[in-house]
Amino acid sequence: MQHIASERPPGYRYSRRNALPLVRRLSVVPNMRNALLLTFQWLVMVAACVIAIRADHIAVYLLAGIAIGTRIQCLAVMMHEACHGLLFSNRRINDLIGDLFVAYPLSLSIHLYRVAHMVHHRHTNTPQDYDYRVQRKDPDQHFPKSGRGMVRLFWRSLFGLNYYRVARAARVWSPLANFHNPGRFGYNFPLSLRIRYVVWAVVVYGLILWSPWRWQILGLFLIPQYLWANIFNRIRAMAEHNGVADTRELNGTRTVIPTMLDRLLIGPINVSYHLEHHLFPSVPGHNLRTLHGELMRDPIYAADAHVTRGYWGVIRELMGRR
Repeated sequence: MQHIASERPPGYRYSRRNALPLVRRLSVVPNMRNALLLTFQWLVMVAACVIAIRADHIAVYLLAGIAIGTRIQCLAVMMHEACHGLLFSNRRINDLIGDLFVAYPLSLSIHLYRVAHMVHHRHTNTPQDYDYRVQRKDPDQHFPKSGRGMVRLFWRSLFGLNYYRVARAARVWSPLANFHNPGRFGYNFPLSLRIRYVVWAVVVYGLILWSPWRWQILGLFLIPQYLWANIFNRIRAMAEHNGVADTRELNGTRTVIPTMLDRLLIGPINVSYHLEHHLFPSVPGHNLRTLHGELMRDPIYAADAHVTRGYWGVIRELMGRR
């Protein structure tokens, strides 16, 4: 059972003192690296669109959709980085680029996501945590499940039968859902950011709708986004805090050691090292794997940290199997 009290018992928190020199060294934001990484995602997506449209064959459209879906998952992780100010060291540039090229294309807002996500970090696995409340209300996120129950979950996810639950939960981070009533979910959405979103939407969607390939472009981007959010991002999200003991900080969040396929489909940019991120959120994603290796030298950390090998290992844990 996960801990539901707002106050943690004595000894719950992991001491960070010995790791602070290492963390300071690993907390430098890699501006150029992230700029190149973001550029790469968009080059791959644009190239996949161009190739698919020129070939105009169903098999090529399917392959392009898979390629775009993996890059969309990278954008989702980069939005999380931007939320923590880890995309670019300059906060204004971080939020501007994060909105225009990362969050808005996913129909989300860095500002709105940050407000809710910071509460999640302060009150992980408690009723104040929005993610925790969503999990408790959503039967798809109740674990353990039987093998048949897990198959049913992924079958429903594949065909979008439970997508409305993902969309409903994401409303709090959506510019559209907060546009006319910016305090609807308790989070302020400033007028300047609403204007920024309108300008972006008019320019981007205007250019797409003006294009003779409008439906191909929209389909190639929106359909993979829909599938990745409902299947692969669902697996990533349910791995982070579901099915953990939460008797202490080190076993209240799960780190997943990913396979190469996991990195491609589910957990790029080291996002699967989620325990390390919760302990030291100032460390950019590209350094989380290094941080994990160093922390494992601590006997207390190595003994108590909830570490799982691969997302298939997570699924087995969530079926009550080890």
